[in-house]
Amino acid sequence: MSFPQYQYIAPQVLLNAAGDDLDTFRMLSQTFLKITPPMFERLQHAMVAGDDKEIAQACHALRGSTSLIGATRLTAALQAIESAALAGTANGAPAERAGLPQLMESVMQEVLQSIFESQNNFLPAGTTA
Repeated sequence: MSFPQYQYIAPQVLLNAAGDDLDTFRMLSQTFLKITPPMFERLQHAMVAGDDKEIAQACHALRGSTSLIGATRLTAALQAIESAALAGTANGAPAERAGLPQLMESVMQEVLQSIFESQNNFLPAGTTA
């Protein structure tokens, strides 16, 4: 059985990085859920303050985590915001900034869903428990 279709993440990306080990997949997913909210809060504070350097650093750190779970839309938005901040435009990438909280929430929900599904034998094709 395979993971159902996801809109915001690609669980197979993390599962591949975990060597197709479901326990490692779940542990890394739970780690993502634990470390990402404070990282996102750091980014939000930097955006409110208009601190380009902090925005760029926070986006860069978050992108490492979001790319690992296959959150391509979120990763691309963070890249656009980071690039704008590096160019010295704290208010750059307005479309990405506006949708960022909802996108982050959707990613977090799908990571939770992928953990649940991995515990209930919704396995990617070719994977064994």
